[in-house]
Amino acid sequence: VDDRDQFAARRGPPASCASCPCGRAAGVTVGARCPLTDRRHPPDDPLFVEGEPAHMVWFVKRGTVLLSRRCGSKELARSLRRAGEFIGTEALVRARYADSARTIEPAVLCGIAIDDLDRWVGPVGTPARMMLEQTLLTSATELPRGAGADGSALQRVARWVRDAAAAPRISRAVLASLLGMTPETLSRALGRLAASGAIAV
Repeated sequence: VDDRDQFAARRGPPASCASCPCGRAAGVTVGARCPLTDRRHPPDDPLFVEGEPAHMVWFVKRGTVLLSRRCGSKELARSLRRAGEFIGTEALVRARYADSARTIEPAVLCGIAIDDLDRWVGPVGTPARMMLEQTLLTSATELPRGAGADGSALQRVARWVRDAAAAPRISRAVLASLLGMTPETLSRALGRLAASGAIAV
């Protein structure tokens, strides 16, 4: 098993700070203290709003967070962040948040103020810091892909259904937005999958 496989295996929900990648990086297994502070959040708890000053970064320890972005007068769901993933990391390279974030199920998030994170990740100018910053800049400025890049509506819905065992319960409107389609298109795709016997109604 190579390092990438070991990293992927660690992406599951950490049971304690000692098994969390943040805690391990901070050295909690040898008595050090992790600079991130964990806190429980109820469902539908707003964490930050697109465009507001970026001041915190969070690591999702348990639960799921929905990222959304304004498109004209609409708020469109853009991505889900699950256990083992960060949110708000653009705070290291931008003054304001690129998305809005809220929990969609009970969650445990570990937060750190941007000044503390800046010191923790190491000095500016090192190769590792430069690569991190350039990756974050790319992610923060990247436009969402067009729906066609992920296949037809039916293909996108079929992939979601296939992977939905670990997915939280979300409304059809949010799911349609995540998959880049209207709720009506989502319903038609689900109907076709049901008619073919691929899913049970």
